[in-house]
Amino acid sequence: MPRIVWWEIETPDPEAFQRFHAELWGWEFKRSFAGTELDADYWIIKDAGLGIGGLQRSATSARPLAGTRLYVEVGDLERTMRRVEALGGTIERGRTALGGDDRWFALALDPAGVSFGIWTDREPGPPG
Repeated sequence: MPRIVWWEIETPDPEAFQRFHAELWGWEFKRSFAGTELDADYWIIKDAGLGIGGLQRSATSARPLAGTRLYVEVGDLERTMRRVEALGGTIERGRTALGGDDRWFALALDPAGVSFGIWTDREPGPPG
């Protein structure tokens, strides 16, 4: 059966992407492929030392186009949405029920213009 083995993000501002997601998720970024046949402006995205995806500078300064959206599971959706905003991101859609399965999500936009999802299976906590 086919399985996803890698994902990539392309943005004209990979430095903003790195600052934001390093603070939000603790991801690390390792520069890669410079001086190779690819000669790409590219970073491996690492979580706890494990390569989980790639980040590439886009060839133009245009904002990223629609594409695959990455969803990250969190324990406290509201706390994560507040962190997104505190780090300069924007909440595009607040907590939204998926209906009947006790699952909720929110959509956010990071300062580099990349849209991502935040997913939880937990009820909303007390406000604050």
